[in-house]
Amino acid sequence: MKGHGSLDYIYTTLENSCGSRGWTVAELDFLIICGDFQEHIARPIFDLGLLLTHLQAARNEADLNCMSIPQRYRNMGDFHEYYSGQKQAPVLTLVIGGNHETSNYFSELRYGGWLAPRIYYLGAANVLRYGPIRIAGLSGIFHPGDYEKPHHERLPYDRNEIRSIYHVRECDVSKLLQVQSPVDIGLSHDWPRRVEWFGDYNLLFRRRPHFLESAKIDSLGSPPAEQVMNHLRPRYWFSGHMHIKYSAVIDHDNNETEDIFEHLDLPHELLAQLPKSMFRATFGEKENEAARLPRPTTTNTVTRFLALDKPGPYRDFLELVEIDPNCYLTDTPANPYMKKSPAGKFFLYYDEEWLSIIRSSVTSTAASDEFLAIETSKSSTSSPPSDLAGRSWIQTNITSKGLLQIPENFEQHAPTYDPNHRIGIDKQPCEFPNSQTEAFCTMLGFQDNFSASEDVDVDEGGEYVVFG
Repeated sequence: MKGHGSLDYIYTTLENSCGSRGWTVAELDFLIICGDFQEHIARPIFDLGLLLTHLQAARNEADLNCMSIPQRYRNMGDFHEYYSGQKQAPVLTLVIGGNHETSNYFSELRYGGWLAPRIYYLGAANVLRYGPIRIAGLSGIFHPGDYEKPHHERLPYDRNEIRSIYHVRECDVSKLLQVQSPVDIGLSHDWPRRVEWFGDYNLLFRRRPHFLESAKIDSLGSPPAEQVMNHLRPRYWFSGHMHIKYSAVIDHDNNETEDIFEHLDLPHELLAQLPKSMFRATFGEKENEAARLPRPTTTNTVTRFLALDKPGPYRDFLELVEIDPNCYLTDTPANPYMKKSPAGKFFLYYDEEWLSIIRSSVTSTAASDEFLAIETSKSSTSSPPSDLAGRSWIQTNITSKGLLQIPENFEQHAPTYDPNHRIGIDKQPCEFPNSQTEAFCTMLGFQDNFSASEDVDVDEGGEYVVFG
C-alpha cells in the first residue's frame, strides 16, 4: 500500500491503537505528518502522542497533475472529503511536505496554513507553538543542484519544476538556523544526514542493504536537516521518507567545536569504507555563515530520532508517544501560549521569534517581490534578527493585540472533487491565491507579491499539460 490518500485508514488505525491503551482519540493533542502526507502522532504534554504515515492533499483531479508521481499511480484518495467538509479530522493534524505532494496547493500556503479544517501545513519551514510545546518543521527533500536556488517554480510546472519544487532551499534552512530559543520537536521528511549511525545500523543495513551502499558514499540523509538538528538540538526529531521504522539517540555531548560523529564507536573495517566527507559536520565546499550563529539557549544534549514506515497492514507506520514538555513556558495569565479550550486542549499559535525572523527577512531586502526577496536574501544568514527591533515589533503589533493564536480561517479556493463532473483530467490547474497567505502577510506588514496574477487562464494555450 503506497499510503497516499489514506486519511480514513490512518484515523481508523489511530482510533484502534488508542483503544488498545485505554485512550480515546479525543485525548490526543495532535498528529504529526512528516511529508507525503507522511505522519506522526502526538499526544503531548501531560501526554503527547505521535504518529507517522502518508496522505495526499488533492482537492480535485487537476491537483493530481501537480504531483511528482507517474500518472498510473494517481488516484483521488479521500483528502477531498476533508477539504470539502464532508468529513473532519478527529484530531489536530500537523503536516510538513515531502516529495509526493500536490505541490501547487502547498505552494499556496508557503508560510503555513490550514489544508482543511483541523489539518495544518507548516509551509516550507516554520516554528510554531502548541501550548508549551515548540515545533520546528522543514518541508521537502534535499537535492544539491537546487539547494541555493530561490523558490521560483510557478504553474504550469514543466518536467523539471514538478520535481524541483519540493527540494529544500538554503533560504528556508537559514531561517531555522537563526532560531535561538529551545525547541521540543523537529520535523523533516528525509532523515538528517548520518543519523543512521546513532541507532542499530547493523539491523538497518541487514533489512535495507542499499542503505549501506548509500551511506558509504555519504548520500543517505539530508545535510541541511542534520545542520538544523545539530543547531536546534530538539528533544525529539521525526522523519519519514525511507519507508522503514528506525530509532536513534543522538548525544550532542554539549560540544560545539568537535564533530560528535568522530566519537562514535564504529568498527575499523567499516570506518575504512566511509568517505572523508562523512567526518565533516558541514557540507559542500564553502562554510555556511549561519553555522557560526550562537546555539539556542537550551541545556538539552540528547535528541531522540524516530522514523516510521508507510501506512499499510503489518507495517510500523503508527507510534503513540507521550512527551513531558520542558518547562520553557510558565503557566501564568501573562503567557500568550497557554490558553486552553473548553475541552482542555491548547490552541495552535504562531511563534514570536519565528515571526520576527520572517519579517526581518522581508524588510531587510529591497526587492520588488517580497517572497523572492526572502529566498535570495543573504543578510539572513549572517546574523539573527535584532531582538530589540524584530521582537519588539511583533510584541507591539501582534502579541499585544491577541493575534498570536493561529486563526481558524480555512477557505475553499479550488473546486472540490465531484465524481460526476470531472475537471482537469489532462491539465494542471491554474493558481489560486490563498486568503490565509494574504492574511499572514498583512499581519506582518508586507505585501504578498508572489501570489497569482489576475490574468492566469487555465484553458489558454494548452500550457497546463500533464507529465508522466
